[in-house]
Amino acid sequence: MKFVHKSYLKPLLHAAKYPTTAVNGVFLADKTTGDVVDAVPFFHFWTTLTPMLEVAMTQVDLHCQVNGLRIVGYYEANERLDDEALSLVGQRVASRIVQVNEDAFAVVIKNANISTEDIAFLPYQFKEGQWRATKGAFAETKGSFTLENTSSPALTVKAIHDGLFNKIADFDNHLENIDQDWLTNKEIA
Repeated sequence: MKFVHKSYLKPLLHAAKYPTTAVNGVFLADKTTGDVVDAVPFFHFWTTLTPMLEVAMTQVDLHCQVNGLRIVGYYEANERLDDEALSLVGQRVASRIVQVNEDAFAVVIKNANISTEDIAFLPYQFKEGQWRATKGAFAETKGSFTLENTSSPALTVKAIHDGLFNKIADFDNHLENIDQDWLTNKEIA
């Protein structure tokens, strides 16, 4: 699975904007190439609110249909710095995505790596009936996940340092101000 820069950057900006709360969202892939080309931030406040999650997923699904994309994964950053476990909510959302796409995955953001040049994604894959962390997933030689731009971690650190995280909007922001562009965040890379 190859991640273009924007799909790596957006979840980390989302986590950097709300460093003391859990955040979540989904990854989108191009239907033709299969590359992960974007990420859509969902929540920083109501991370477990099922009705709003349904509304957000429906809107993203419609966005995907119009733009030749599909939902391929889920991401979350936990509120604690050292927590790299996929939450029960994350497991449920990711399992729902697996029902539509058997290659779906989940990513837990390694909060300690957000402002370093180390990969900040810990992918989870559904294997043997449960979600399992895929250690070494971004290894250069045999990793099952890759970054299209190997400079993405360094570029993301710079973007966070420059305050780009202040421009990202999630669905919670959109609910407070409908002018917030949460589906595309066009101002972001």
